[in-house]
Amino acid sequence: MAIPVLSNLEQLVAGFLLILALAIVAVRSKTIDISGALLGAVICFIVFLAGGFDWLVVIIAFFVISSLFTRYRYNYKKNLGSAQEKGGVRSWPNTLSNGLVAGLAAIAELISHQDIFIIAFLAAVAAAMSDTIATEVGLLSYSKPRLLVNLKKFVQPGTSGGVSLLGELAGVASALGISLLGILLKIINGTFGIILSGFLAVLLGAVISLNLDSLLGGTVQGVNRCQVCSEKTESLTHHGQPTVSEKGVRFLDNNAINLITTIAAALLSIILYLGFVSLIS
Repeated sequence: MAIPVLSNLEQLVAGFLLILALAIVAVRSKTIDISGALLGAVICFIVFLAGGFDWLVVIIAFFVISSLFTRYRYNYKKNLGSAQEKGGVRSWPNTLSNGLVAGLAAIAELISHQDIFIIAFLAAVAAAMSDTIATEVGLLSYSKPRLLVNLKKFVQPGTSGGVSLLGELAGVASALGISLLGILLKIINGTFGIILSGFLAVLLGAVISLNLDSLLGGTVQGVNRCQVCSEKTESLTHHGQPTVSEKGVRFLDNNAINLITTIAAALLSIILYLGFVSLIS
């Protein structure tokens, strides 16, 4: 695979200024707060150093599309009690859970220049986007979601571990989109067999992690209850009081699950890629 390389100082400065401008726009548009934007800018710059503007486009595509779907019919989702908190404004924990693995893959590629870390980068982004879009679109489904660990059981929209056909299709489409974007931008490059191996590894890694997210959400993800208003929440405190653990592991919130599944997507995609390449060699 051909690796985009920064050729001069002008490109480096241009990338930095672009990332800074995007961070400012994101904060001013209230899609992310300052803490999330600063962390996101650091991750984006690392990604830019590893793969240039092409890799940066993948990150931008994830953030813009995910933000648009989060805002879409936000009031309806809020009435369901399942909308993103703070009016859809994301913070540093969300940035960390969705972007850490992509950033680490970029660092690994910078050091080693190995194809597997290109695949891991794309798979991590595809997994993060797949999960986000599946959740946001799934909330709009007219049919009630089913619990993945017990498909006979219907649950309320937004319930951790719940899946719907609409959400699943949206998640798969998102993973497919990132996989294809990797090919269009020639991030996945080489012979036809290499390109196909990379495409399938990214797609399958992201789709499997999407369902792993639902599996973990329905089994070990923490659900706590407020002692003041009795509302279910992932937070450790609510109304200034410690919440009471009701289900799962208390400290495993949605961000922790997202981080686990993006790690799984990256590792699985590497294994799949190496397996596919060995078959064609």
